[in-house]
Amino acid sequence: MAIPLYLITIEQDIFDTFRYLPHAVAVGVGFVTVAAAWKNRQMIKKQKRLEHAHAVPGTQLLLWFLVAVYFAMMLSITLFSREPGSRTGVDVKLFETWGNQWLPDRYFVENILLFLPFGVLLPAAVPSLRKGWCCVYAAFSTSMMLETVQLLTERGYCQLDDVVTNTFGAAVGYLLFVLLRHIWRKSSAFL
Repeated sequence: MAIPLYLITIEQDIFDTFRYLPHAVAVGVGFVTVAAAWKNRQMIKKQKRLEHAHAVPGTQLLLWFLVAVYFAMMLSITLFSREPGSRTGVDVKLFETWGNQWLPDRYFVENILLFLPFGVLLPAAVPSLRKGWCCVYAAFSTSMMLETVQLLTERGYCQLDDVVTNTFGAAVGYLLFVLLRHIWRKSSAFL
């Protein structure tokens, strides 16, 4: 059975994005270093005595690091990898990029995959996003912001489909987060 060409190109596109990983990791390390120092300083300020202050837990630092790396990768993929003025236009027709050709279908799927980590990582790192509607709304807002910046800088086509697929990807990611959290809590109960 032959693998459809658009699946092969999606795989190639995903692996091509790894070239941004070293820069994204550097951003993540910088962000976590600054955030941890600030958080620890705030906690120490609140405590009268230094011996009662607690450091930021390692799990929280790891989550902040992953979020920072994810956002750096997302910005590299959607904005910084493109020349200003290279793409112009607005498309507000729903599902315009689906079913016409294999290339738009590929972009449709890739936009869903791009925001899947948003739905998993952000609720894990930010407790206020653990409600489904908050996470999905944050993804929608982030996608709208990205599309607006793409429109203003002409670094990408401003498309309604991108907002819909990005938001859908985050919603699927959030469901995955809920499932993983449920499994984690269930397995922790047996320990």
